[in-house]
Amino acid sequence: MKRTLLLMSYHLHPLYLSTFQFNPVEDDLVFIDSSDQWTHYQFHKKRLVYHLSAMKHAYIAYQNQGFRVQWLQTNTIQDALATFPDIYVYEPTNRYEKRWFDEKKTTFLEDPLFLVQASSWNEWLPVHKPWKLDPIYRKLRQNLNILMDGDEPIGKQYSFDADNRKPYHHASIIEPIWFAPDTVTQEVLHDVNKRFASHPGTSESFHYPVTRNDALKALDYFVLHRLATFGDVQDMMDQHDAWLSHSLLSGVINLGLLSPMEVIVAAQEAYHKGWATIGATEGFIRQILGWREYVRGVYLVTGESYLSLNKLNHHRPLPTFYYDAKTSMHCLSTTIQETIDHGYNHHIQRLMLLSNYANLAAISPQDINRWFNEMYIDSSEWIVAANVIGMGLFADGGKMSTKPYISSGAYLHKMSNYCDSCSYDVSLKTGPKACPFNSLYWHFIDQHDDVLKNNPRMGMMLKVWNKMDTNVKDAIITTAKNHLMYE
Repeated sequence: MKRTLLLMSYHLHPLYLSTFQFNPVEDDLVFIDSSDQWTHYQFHKKRLVYHLSAMKHAYIAYQNQGFRVQWLQTNTIQDALATFPDIYVYEPTNRYEKRWFDEKKTTFLEDPLFLVQASSWNEWLPVHKPWKLDPIYRKLRQNLNILMDGDEPIGKQYSFDADNRKPYHHASIIEPIWFAPDTVTQEVLHDVNKRFASHPGTSESFHYPVTRNDALKALDYFVLHRLATFGDVQDMMDQHDAWLSHSLLSGVINLGLLSPMEVIVAAQEAYHKGWATIGATEGFIRQILGWREYVRGVYLVTGESYLSLNKLNHHRPLPTFYYDAKTSMHCLSTTIQETIDHGYNHHIQRLMLLSNYANLAAISPQDINRWFNEMYIDSSEWIVAANVIGMGLFADGGKMSTKPYISSGAYLHKMSNYCDSCSYDVSLKTGPKACPFNSLYWHFIDQHDDVLKNNPRMGMMLKVWNKMDTNVKDAIITTAKNHLMYE
């Protein structure tokens, strides 16, 4: 019997066809380029190129193999689906995408690239208990036999995170591998610039992998040349190096050009071959095997209301410099310019710079959540929600993290070289030349003493604030308020 399988732009791995037991003689493949996919959020131009080019390459590859494959360009997915009596699709994790499908005409399939089934998360993250990544990560390591020596973890511990928090230092790093846009990608670039001219970011200098073969090359290159230095620099920030030793594989994993297990196994093999230490390897694997699965679970169990949470009651609008990088804070102007240019920042920049500032400046969680969804090539609502609403902004009141991830300028100075080129002085807390992160940090603590006083990880800083001289506290608050009025 003939069946019709719809592949979204992130369903590009061969497993999607083999799991479906696709029959190339009888079954039909459908790719839909619908405007609603690309405008639900005002996605960065490079993200649009990334998804559309990868999808177009997959379409052409299946066409060349003689498959019965269609490419439909419409305003909405529902417009395209109206032409089919019934259709199969791997269930989108994003709730807004799932709503586009008529469940009477759609058969949803379990996504084979996730390592935890969607239905398991209600058991793994029960609503009446605190959530922690560590027991989930350990369970997955054991179940899948990843970095294990029998029943024990290699190295006698499950996490080497403490070894991978080194402060800023000059490091010898091998450059990432890049891929020049072929004719297909160049056509997509032209199309995106025409159709989505008002979207943020730039499509210039696009060099990400958009085919399965190039994604495999990128994986091989990373584990051979860059995994070894990943651990030492993973928490560093460098004004001259946007990439450091990060894998740049999150995008191709989220597109389905690579499966998470392929990446995990490749990293594990690199360790066994002596190419990387256990610390670097474990830290990298935890991001995929642990964190990626975990944030999906949080999205699935929390429901629609999670996106509207605002425990700290922050309502200031997102500053315009998040879109144009025009701020005198050098750390933010540099990082946001990288976002505009590349659609990419690494995880510490996203957490301890961009989210940190947004939290300290009392910016609306919904505004900054929308920005994170828009601006990154690897973004997706299910990924961004827990990372930003939960961990980045503490807007869920601590369900995702045990403390607000906030810092003063001292942390940024320790972990980066941004302060070397900044017009502000990171050693000052008050006055027009003081680093804004310093006054905003104490202003945050002053404003949220009711939330922080019972937090064992923040209570000490609240006591430090309460013991400060009144005149010093007043000067800090005035400096913070002057900054917020200016920005």
